[in-house]
Amino acid sequence: MRQVTTHNSRIAWRRFDCSKSPLHLEATLRTGQSFRWCRDANGVWWGTIESVGVALWQPDGEPYGDLYWQTFPEPDLWEVVEDYLQLRTDLESLYCRWSFAEPRLAEVFRAFAGLRVLRQPPEECLFAFLCATTNTVTKIERSVRYLAERYGARICTGLDKPATLFAFPSVSALSAADERDLRAGLWGYRAPFVIKTAQKLLQKPQGWLRALRDVPYAEAHEALLEFPGVGPKVADCVCLFALDKWEAVPVDRHIYRLGVRLFLPHFEGRSLTPRLYKAVAEAFRERFGPMAGWAQQTLFYAEAGLYRRPDKESSRQRRF
Repeated sequence: MRQVTTHNSRIAWRRFDCSKSPLHLEATLRTGQSFRWCRDANGVWWGTIESVGVALWQPDGEPYGDLYWQTFPEPDLWEVVEDYLQLRTDLESLYCRWSFAEPRLAEVFRAFAGLRVLRQPPEECLFAFLCATTNTVTKIERSVRYLAERYGARICTGLDKPATLFAFPSVSALSAADERDLRAGLWGYRAPFVIKTAQKLLQKPQGWLRALRDVPYAEAHEALLEFPGVGPKVADCVCLFALDKWEAVPVDRHIYRLGVRLFLPHFEGRSLTPRLYKAVAEAFRERFGPMAGWAQQTLFYAEAGLYRRPDKESSRQRRF
């Protein structure tokens, strides 16, 4: 890793050379994994990782080029950024394996090289995906942003803009949230899920949710299903995006359609049921192995067409 300090009018940037560890920043941050990253007029992405504010910038958008980054209020917390973006995962070897296993998709994996699965804080990931089912990405972003700004702690950047970011709320803060307040903040019928889930988490041993990173996928998945509003897909999202279960394959309508077309053509024309959900997820695991969730994320990005109109509202109105 090579890090040097550069400067523009606002931020003392650090630089990471992505030539051996590609990162497609835009694709990674806007594939429905996390919902609180915002890009400003200068192309800088702003977000938070627990109590750390983060700025990320790829000037040329080149996955094998330079990533500029900085953290706030404490600067230079590279380990936080590297862990969140999972930059130590060797994508090149994965592309070779996946392309060998499924030559029909080799071009897709190369076209979106550098799209990574995030390693998110488990609590934020769980609560964010409580809002995700049958909802548009735009509304999910607004709802999760409201939750952070209403109940989360402020993170000062020391800059004129953005002067303040918001950490995701603590479980105790969410357990005491007002249901009417949450309903007004676009959470609607999901508002009780937030409060009840927070209350159930408080009854668990401290660190229980994060500790699911250390148990097998099936055990973690089953444990998540006990929370209100959590079904198989939400549980798979949390497993993949926060709990290191890289074999987890969230199956939405896009992945179902792709899975049937490529691997299970005898299911063509049938609606997605719990049995077919499992069949499609297992087909991905059989084809792509223990990192099937990473392959799924790239294929979801391509199948959902999120790359076509990145700055238009219509592309963000697709249902999750």
